[in-house]
Amino acid sequence: MRVLLTIGVLMLLIITQTGAQSPAQLVQKLKEPAHDTTRVNQYYSLSKYYWYRNADSAILMADKALELAKAINFKRGIAHAYLTKGVALVSKGNFPEALNCHLQALRISEELHINGLSGNNYNNIGIVYSSMGNTGKAIENFEKSLKLLRPYGPAAIFPLLVNIADMHTRSKVYDKALDYSRDAYQIAVNAHDSSGMAITLFNIGEINELMGHYDEAVKYLNESLVLSQTLGDREGISFSYNSLAKVYTGKKEYSRSIYYAQQSLKNSEPDGNKELIVNACHVLYEAYERTGDAEHALYYRNREIAMKEDLFSIEKERQANNLQAEHDLERKQHQIELLEKDKALQQKEIVREKFMLRTYVAGVIILAIVIIYLIISNVRWKKFNELLKERNAMVISQKQKIDEQNTHLEKLNAIKNRLISIISHDFRSPLHSLQSLVELMKEGTLTNEEIVLMSDLVGEKLNVTVQLVENMLHWAKSQMDGATLQTERFDLRQVVEENVRLVKGQADTKQVTVSNAVTSPALAYADKATVDIVLRNLMNNAIKFSRAGDQLLLSVAEHDEQYIRITVKDTGRGIPFEKQSQLFNGTAGFTTPGTSNEKGTGLGLTLCKELVEKNGGEIWFESEPGKGSSFMFTIPRAA
Repeated sequence: MRVLLTIGVLMLLIITQTGAQSPAQLVQKLKEPAHDTTRVNQYYSLSKYYWYRNADSAILMADKALELAKAINFKRGIAHAYLTKGVALVSKGNFPEALNCHLQALRISEELHINGLSGNNYNNIGIVYSSMGNTGKAIENFEKSLKLLRPYGPAAIFPLLVNIADMHTRSKVYDKALDYSRDAYQIAVNAHDSSGMAITLFNIGEINELMGHYDEAVKYLNESLVLSQTLGDREGISFSYNSLAKVYTGKKEYSRSIYYAQQSLKNSEPDGNKELIVNACHVLYEAYERTGDAEHALYYRNREIAMKEDLFSIEKERQANNLQAEHDLERKQHQIELLEKDKALQQKEIVREKFMLRTYVAGVIILAIVIIYLIISNVRWKKFNELLKERNAMVISQKQKIDEQNTHLEKLNAIKNRLISIISHDFRSPLHSLQSLVELMKEGTLTNEEIVLMSDLVGEKLNVTVQLVENMLHWAKSQMDGATLQTERFDLRQVVEENVRLVKGQADTKQVTVSNAVTSPALAYADKATVDIVLRNLMNNAIKFSRAGDQLLLSVAEHDEQYIRITVKDTGRGIPFEKQSQLFNGTAGFTTPGTSNEKGTGLGLTLCKELVEKNGGEIWFESEPGKGSSFMFTIPRAA
């Protein structure tokens, strides 16, 4: 969907501005005498001016406003400074610190009962969560913003309606997504906003495409395309072409799908819009694959993989999770401190009761009264002890939860260190090789034959690096509890055939014969994507350790009443006995060179073992040095 995730724009409706002034005018005003609150607002205005021009300058001005506002306890100014700093941090991709700034601004705006500012803060928090992929949190904050900003008119709620519709689309709640998109479209129509109409018509069309209502989708997407062409909106044109391509893929009209996808790619490449380029490459890959054009399918598949989201998004998500965990830890520690204070007060009460008891023991005359009082006091002591036990149990429980969270954070940190170690070790060689090749080509010192030879060598290293990135992404998500299995009923024969086609070029290069013994349907019930990853890694390993003339055989058989067994057998060089114990010991990074000195990723077999076990199966191997290896794994059969 096309979205309006624009932070801070709603502030024009809820915050009094100083007027449209150039940065030179604002800087000049800083040199003039002014009240401290006025100075805070001047720094804030400068920060807002630099939002989408220079993020570092925006942060610098926000920090100056924050420092001065705190010094004079100007709470509204503190809230504005936190908000504008959060906007600048989002533009730099620093989502955890941005989230913290917006939460600080929200606390103050709610304390001061400034509904408009609170609504804007909720909107900004929703955008941060959306950027990190947390649709549930994003919807929760967008809806809070919508409730607070409705009194400010349709223009204030239009982007919120579009953003909420996008979140419901990502969550596959298409009926709600359509309702919000139609409401947004009506606002755009009433305001004669052609750009808003083009965006909402596109979103309605895309939702219909996702629901399988292809004719309705074509109608809305064509209307959006015409508006975008009239406006000269290149991005809107590319979005419309790309979604029309997906619609015709769904209708199995692959020639039209290829045409629209190529138009989208042609239109979006000059602007460097990676999202549109990736989507267009994916549609072209599917269309060519289904028409049997394996060469084009593989080309666009490789382009799609190369432009996928980089690994650092995992680190940003981890930082956000750490921030939330630290917030929860602070809150729970505060609860423990309150309990300990309560306990201290009770101890003081007990001491006071003892003192009173001593004062009442004045003689025989009041002995009876003292005895009665002691009986009553004993009852109270029991109640106090019971209360202390209950509160001590609560303290112990809270500390156990904190210890569990600390253990989880240590695990995440260990995963981060392991990933950084692998990246620093395995990414340098291909990147340095590519850099050296480019420098030599610039100097013109290489012959055509040398360029071809070095390009092939660099290409091989880059292919290994691409596989490393894919394996690291899946392995990291699995380790950080971020991978969710999508079990389904599917035919293993299709998965095997597709992977045979994908490795054919690699096998032909090494003169390895790949044989597929899976000739009849073999129905399984598991996560298809992870099974595909396991099979592809095992086939790549088999080719890697095979020599010219060796064979690779794939077969599927019934393992027992509940499981199917998949076997990847090769006649390669086999695995030395002394290294066999290291294959499945959970050590990421263990690798050996192939028969053509191919470099491994060090994650393949570790990832295979984890993915097979997540699907409820087992993986093992048999190997004899010099005679080849057989890798077998099981997955559940379809009922």
